[in-house]
Amino acid sequence: MVCWEVMRVPAYCTVAFLATAMCSLAAADQSVPRPTPGQSTFNIFFQLTLVGTEEVRVEETESGWTINSTGRVSGPLDLAIRQFEIRYDDLWRPETLFIDADLAGEPYRVQTTFTETSATSEILVGSETSSKVDALSAGTIVLPTNFFASYEALAARLSVAEVGAAIPAYIAPQAEITIRLNRTSEQRITTSAGTVEAQRHHVTFLNSRNPFDAEIWSDAGRRLLRISMPTIGLDIARQEIVSLSARQEIVRNEGDEDLYIPASGFNLAATLTRPQLSPAASPETDNDREWPAVVLVPGPNSTDRDETSSGVPIYGNLAGGLSDAGFIVVRYDKRGVGQSGGRIESITLAEYAEDVRSVIRHLRDRADVDERRIAVVGYGESGWVAMLAAAKERRITALGLVAAPSTRGVEFVLEQQRQMLVRMEISDEERLSKMELQRRIHDAVLTGDDWDDIPPDMRKQADTPWFSSYLNFWPADVIQDLRQPMVVIHGGLDRQIVPGHADRLLEMGLARDRRVATELVRFDALNHLLVPAVTGEVNEYPTLETRSVSAELISALGEKLHKVMPSRR
Repeated sequence: MVCWEVMRVPAYCTVAFLATAMCSLAAADQSVPRPTPGQSTFNIFFQLTLVGTEEVRVEETESGWTINSTGRVSGPLDLAIRQFEIRYDDLWRPETLFIDADLAGEPYRVQTTFTETSATSEILVGSETSSKVDALSAGTIVLPTNFFASYEALAARLSVAEVGAAIPAYIAPQAEITIRLNRTSEQRITTSAGTVEAQRHHVTFLNSRNPFDAEIWSDAGRRLLRISMPTIGLDIARQEIVSLSARQEIVRNEGDEDLYIPASGFNLAATLTRPQLSPAASPETDNDREWPAVVLVPGPNSTDRDETSSGVPIYGNLAGGLSDAGFIVVRYDKRGVGQSGGRIESITLAEYAEDVRSVIRHLRDRADVDERRIAVVGYGESGWVAMLAAAKERRITALGLVAAPSTRGVEFVLEQQRQMLVRMEISDEERLSKMELQRRIHDAVLTGDDWDDIPPDMRKQADTPWFSSYLNFWPADVIQDLRQPMVVIHGGLDRQIVPGHADRLLEMGLARDRRVATELVRFDALNHLLVPAVTGEVNEYPTLETRSVSAELISALGEKLHKVMPSRR
């Protein structure tokens, strides 16, 4: 979702929103982590744009552990790290913190000493100095604002933590919060140098004003591998796992094969999943057969081809289930993300739709695809991209819209902002102020005027071709001219894109002049992640028992696509 005011990252408070969860350490037993010492380089991304790097070293000393770093981050973080050092004893209790940096062009220095119950800090910001003492809980870890090397300690501690554990975290030199470990999953990443086995720790930062979910990844050596904070648009990852040769293998279906699809001057990295014939079928039958095909369209906020959200690999699951239903299925990394080439600086919804058309051309050239039966399916806002592709590409035979929005872009952003603000513990006056600011940003983007009262960092994020195309998009304008049949799928417990959107899409489809089918299937017990839920609220995601897309939903989608794309044989 795109909500600029809520998601922005001010220079002085980015990591003040960050924290993690875990148990306190006992004496010297197996709960005390021992990471592998060494040096790593991390790339820092904000809103999918590379904004800096941090060189991190973890060393084991005679008395404990030392974490050092240097680095440079541009953009809204605007930070130059000359020296960062945090020392822990052998039980991972903090001893000293030293920071020497420039923040937003001004000197920023912090020197903190710790006891088991307090932190005493001397602070320099610009030309102003101050001192403070903060009370601490036993077993706290130290996470200074914007200094991501400090998360090495968090990754190490999470690697030995039990689900449900809570870790006190001191956002030096501000205040202490709690981080809760919701669950840990296994992750495998293939790179040119080999395979990286990792643990993916799903946590909640229990900031009293704005709690949010994040992921902290650790490798087999209990070292930090990645920090993912989609709510505020931050992603910090070790360089070897973000190169074009690296790919996270979240889901691997039987019948998956990786390929590169030519697009406009670059390649799209994709996975094609073929149906698996029964052992009794002959190779000749398999080779001669033409299958209907489905293209799973990545969304504006996609970070991988599996469309992973809150631990649910939505497209990975759809690809496996739809191939079992007799479709060849393609899912791909969107332009400029993962292993796909291309740039995203000036991208628009229409250009993402052109990438879909490139995938369609590839499928039409394959001998095992029935070119008269190719559907595109979009989940969430990627439904808009799928609509645009179907409007331009007549060889698309059917359109699937799963949990997709139906309103104008400008209205949808305000709806999402309003939902997000309801979850925040702020006053009604603050909510009204933030909504008004969001509206002023929209007016400036749509008219090109009145930027004077908009903070410069927010203008930099919002004054783009992409956001303009997003705000201006109106599904009804596109759907009224579509010739393809539409299948609309939605969860009755969807609290992110509420079920009323599906009803409006159905109305738009039925209002078309041509006698083209539009069908709606609603699943009352499914949430926005397409899994069974109780409330459907976002804060329920960490506790969901099921992390796979509903098999009933996949079956229904397959049946409807077969129905609207019947075989002519």
